[in-house]
Amino acid sequence: MALSVSYGERYGWTVVQVAGEVDISGVAALRERLQRLVTDGCLRMVVDISRVDFCDSTGFAVLVATRRMLSSRDGQLRLVLPGPEVHTRKILQLFGIERIFDVHDSVDDALADLREPLLTADAAEVAEVAEAVPRPREGTHAAAD
Repeated sequence: MALSVSYGERYGWTVVQVAGEVDISGVAALRERLQRLVTDGCLRMVVDISRVDFCDSTGFAVLVATRRMLSSRDGQLRLVLPGPEVHTRKILQLFGIERIFDVHDSVDDALADLREPLLTADAAEVAEVAEAVPRPREGTHAAAD
């Protein structure tokens, strides 16, 4: 399967979807796309390789180089790996991918912490408003005039 690279944005992060085979014949396209995104100012990136059928050492090297580029610019890279039963993940684990990268099982997992502060802030606002609403004290009754 030929290499396919697409990208979009979620919660202010660039999400790069990679599918197919990342090997010597297609790695240049992946390298160019990731480098271009970083040089264009994308500093928070999720690279989803969950649909990658094959990744050799050249593909792994591109991921490491991208992480270094982002780190040098105070950026972040999160990586979405194929499922645990997929051969590609097992090979990447041999490279030590989970020690080098912030890895996740899905894009939603990779971005989950970005949604939680929004919910927490909303809950805090609700609590703040609830505290501001006057409540009758126990043992007293409000009388209508």
